[in-house]
Amino acid sequence: MSDLYQLGRRLAEIALDDMGADAPELAPGEFLVLQDLFLNGRSAVGDIAKRSGLAQSRVSTSVRALVGRGWATTAADPSDGRKTLVDVTETIRAAGQQRRAGRADKALTNALAGADDKERADLVAALERLHQLLVAGRTQRRFPDTVTP
Repeated sequence: MSDLYQLGRRLAEIALDDMGADAPELAPGEFLVLQDLFLNGRSAVGDIAKRSGLAQSRVSTSVRALVGRGWATTAADPSDGRKTLVDVTETIRAAGQQRRAGRADKALTNALAGADDKERADLVAALERLHQLLVAGRTQRRFPDTVTP
């Protein structure tokens, strides 16, 4: 099980790097807030904090930084003016969707530099099949404990 866990973590690192999570101007908390907004859409700061496991103050700080960059917008919740709703801008949503939809071939080619072309193609095909069997059709959540059965 440890090997499976380590493999999953390494694949996640490769994907996150290719999606821009390692961008020098993006703090880890900011990335988690963006990721939550991509997965869940427009949300209250408190809801982002609950889903992400970040402290509400950390989410608020990250939101301010994202708004300052023009990556997110905030508005008062019309049903409860005490809450702040956050969403990514359309430009960031489009850029994020393009990055998230990108194929993993390039990132995997770099990561699998020690394999020859045939072996690399076989491994990429095997990962695609694993994705079909284990992921496709399931609700995508970064934080599994927030998924209700």
